[in-house]
Amino acid sequence: MRTIKPYLQNVKCFLLLASAITSSVLAPSPSDAATFATSQGESLYLNFSQTPFSTDTVADTETLALSKGGFAAAFADAQAVFVVKPSFTFSSSLSTALGETKNYLGLAESATIVRGFFNVEANTLFHFDFIANLDLVTSIDRPKENARAAGDVFLALVDTKQKRVLDFFSLVGNLNTLGNDDFVALDKSENVTFIEPESEYNYSFGSNNEFVTASVKGSLNREITQNTVLALVEIKRNQARVQAPEPSSILALLAPSTVISLVLKGKRKEKSLESSSQSKVFTEV
Repeated sequence: MRTIKPYLQNVKCFLLLASAITSSVLAPSPSDAATFATSQGESLYLNFSQTPFSTDTVADTETLALSKGGFAAAFADAQAVFVVKPSFTFSSSLSTALGETKNYLGLAESATIVRGFFNVEANTLFHFDFIANLDLVTSIDRPKENARAAGDVFLALVDTKQKRVLDFFSLVGNLNTLGNDDFVALDKSENVTFIEPESEYNYSFGSNNEFVTASVKGSLNREITQNTVLALVEIKRNQARVQAPEPSSILALLAPSTVISLVLKGKRKEKSLESSSQSKVFTEV
């Protein structure tokens, strides 16, 4: 059930503005062509069995648009909030890039991190429910163009005393119109349960117009055997890139050691805050 779409209007506004700029400043010949890429991730965590004593959120974006004799545009947006009572956390990350004619590069990157810390006694069940979505789209008109969209949602439950990941789930996708590395993957640990048929994904690979639409809904239930401090950390990253001629590079996946490092870095922060970040770049030479 795909219910988390509060930032779709941002995409619509971006596309309308990009279309208006392109139409007004360019007079492309029949050989001119356009590329488009977008990557969006959203997630919601709620119904926590315990109340966090500390929370932390981060939202970050970067954009770059360059062209010579063409047109490039990039947009990125990131939002994150962790509310203590009633306890829930929501985050959204969106990256979109557009290019037209020739000699252009459009790059948008967005990321969010949410962390919550819980005092949990021995012989206690730790529980929460979640929904996570990942949407990727790429489109090109001719082989010399390239559009790439990549994204990942990674959640981990960490025992901060033993410094180890207890449970996790990940949702990862990649589209690349030049290569054969298109994929969508879903993974989880034993104590994470996905609800069917709400958890599903659809995709189309191997053409000039590709997409991934993935949604997971489920819960985590973990029996805690000794007194500890649990950290819930989610990292979400999205990248969109368009270029003519062709680019390289790939979005790397996160290792468990990176997650633990991020958890420990924010362990002593005792605040609940909301983070948001937006950036837009439009360039035409």
